[in-house]
Amino acid sequence: MAALQLTLAAMGTLLMPVFPGVTQWFFDDIIPNHRSDLIAKAALIMMGGFVGQELLYYFRTRVNSTFEQRMIFDLRGQLHRKISRMRMTWFDQQSTGDVLTRMADDVPATQRVILEGIEQGVTALLQMVMAAAVMFHTNVALTWIVLIPTPFLAAGGWIYARLVSPRATQARVASSAMNAMLFDTIAGIRQIKSYTFEDQQQEHFNGSSRRLQTVQKKLMAAAALYAPLMTLIGKVGLVLIMFVGAKWCVEGYSSGGVVMHLKQGELFAFVLLVGMLYEPIARLHGVNQTMVTGMASAKRVFAVMDESGEEDLESGHVLEQVRGEVLFDKVTFGYVPGRQVIHDISLRVKPQQTVAFVGATGSGKSTLFQLLTRFYDPESGSISFDGQPLANYSKASVRDAMAYVTQDAFMFASTVRENLLLGKPTATEPELWEALQLACADEFVRRMEKGLDSEVGERGTRLSGGERQRLSMARAFLKNAPVLLLDEATSAVDNKSEHLIQEALRKLRQNRTCLVIAHRLSTVVESDRIYVMRLGEIVANGTHGELLQSSPYYAELAALAFDTHRKAG
Repeated sequence: MAALQLTLAAMGTLLMPVFPGVTQWFFDDIIPNHRSDLIAKAALIMMGGFVGQELLYYFRTRVNSTFEQRMIFDLRGQLHRKISRMRMTWFDQQSTGDVLTRMADDVPATQRVILEGIEQGVTALLQMVMAAAVMFHTNVALTWIVLIPTPFLAAGGWIYARLVSPRATQARVASSAMNAMLFDTIAGIRQIKSYTFEDQQQEHFNGSSRRLQTVQKKLMAAAALYAPLMTLIGKVGLVLIMFVGAKWCVEGYSSGGVVMHLKQGELFAFVLLVGMLYEPIARLHGVNQTMVTGMASAKRVFAVMDESGEEDLESGHVLEQVRGEVLFDKVTFGYVPGRQVIHDISLRVKPQQTVAFVGATGSGKSTLFQLLTRFYDPESGSISFDGQPLANYSKASVRDAMAYVTQDAFMFASTVRENLLLGKPTATEPELWEALQLACADEFVRRMEKGLDSEVGERGTRLSGGERQRLSMARAFLKNAPVLLLDEATSAVDNKSEHLIQEALRKLRQNRTCLVIAHRLSTVVESDRIYVMRLGEIVANGTHGELLQSSPYYAELAALAFDTHRKAG
C-alpha cells in the first residue's frame, strides 16, 4: 500500500509542469503569434492536467486513509499485546496513566511520523525534484539563482530538529505525568471526596499541568520563530527571481558570449515553478515539526515494544491430569530487591486438601498465591507442583489449572455475561446461571434491568462490594479448575450469603485442591490444615483444634475473629 501511495504521488508530480508549461506557451507563442486556433487546445491540456492531479490526489488520500487506519490498528494491537504479556514486575514499576498515554496519544503521534514521512515528505521531495528539473531544462543560470536560499532552508530545518527534539521528549513525559495524575483522581475519587481533598488534589494537578504548560510554551516559541523565518528565507528566492529575471528581460544576459533576452512567458513560467519549488519546502517545514514531536512519542512506544521482559506463556511442559499437590521448599521473595516479603517458607498441600493461611495483614499470605500462579518467581528456594518444579510447566497451563478469586474482585467495564465468560469463554447460558446460583448471585442479577447483559460499570462501580465478590466467585465456579485459590473471597458478603457460599464451596472443594486466605473462621475451621503466618514467616501449622492448644498467636487471632463474628451475627 505504501508503494501504491508513492506511485500515485509520482504520477501527480509528473503532471505538475503542465500548468507552467502551457502558461509559457500562451505568453511566448500563442498570444504573440495570434494563434487563436491553439487557445482551446492549450486550455484543454491545462484543464486536463488539473483534473488529473486532483483525481490522483483523491485516490492518494483514500489509499493514505486506509493505510493510516490499518497502521494505527496494527501498532495499537502490537502494543496492547506486548503490554498484556509483560511480567508483573514491569507493571509494578509503571504508572497506569503513563501506559494509557502511550496507547492513546503516542501511537497516533508515531503513526503521523511514519505516514507524513512517506505521504508528505516523499511527495514534497518528488515535487521539488520535478520543479528543479523543469527549471534546469528551461534556464540553467536562472535556476542556480533560485536555489541560493535552499542551503539556508536545509540548515534551518536541521538546527530546529536538534534544538527542539529534547523539548519534545520533555513534553511527552510531562503529558504522561499529567494523565497519570488525572487517572489517580478518577480512580481515587471516593477517597478524595471522603477526605475533602479536592482542593489539594487540584493543586497537585495544577502543578503537573503547569510543568506541561512550561515545556509546551517553549515548543510553541520555537515553532513560532521557525515557520516565519523559513518562509521569509523562501521568499528571498521569489525576490531574486523577479529582480534578476526582470533585468534579464530588459537588459539581457550573456550566455556563451552571446547576449540573450529572457522572454516574459519564460519568466512567468519560472515564477510559477518557483512557487512549486518552495511550496513543498514549506510543507517539509511542517513535516519537520511533526517529525520532531512525533519522534518523541515513537521513542516511548518502541521503548515498550523493545522491552525484554515479555512473559513467555507457552514454554515448558503442559499440565495434564492435575492432582493438585503443592510444595514450597525454603522459598524467599520480595517485590523490591532487598525488601523480602516472605522468608524461608516451607509448606506442603496434599492433593484434594483444603489448606488455609491466616495472619495479620502484610504477613505475606497473598504473596504465596502470586508465586503459585507464577506472576512472580522466587528469589531463592523452589516451588513444586505435582512432584515437578513449577518452573518446568508453561505459565499458561499452570494458570489454566487454577481458579483464582482475588481479594479486590475486579470487574471489567462490560456486562455481567462478559465478566463471567472470563472463567469459561464457551459457557452456555444455563451454565452461567448455575454458576451464579452457586455463588448466591443469581437473585440480584435477575433483578438487574437486562439480567446477564446488564452493564456493571468501570471496575464494577454499579455493583456493591458483596455483589462484585459473588460475581468473582461465580467466575471461579464456572472455570471449574482442579486447584482453587480463594483470597478473602467472602470478606465483602453478609453472614447469610457467606453461609450459602460456604455450602457451595463445600461442593466445589470436592475432588480438588483448595488454598484459602481468610479472616473469617467459617472457612478456616473446616480446613484440613492451617498455616499461621507472621511477618513473612510460618510460625505454626496444624488443624484448628491443634493450633488453639499449641499456638498462642493463633489463639489470639481466633479469639478476635470469634468475637467479631459473634458481634456481626
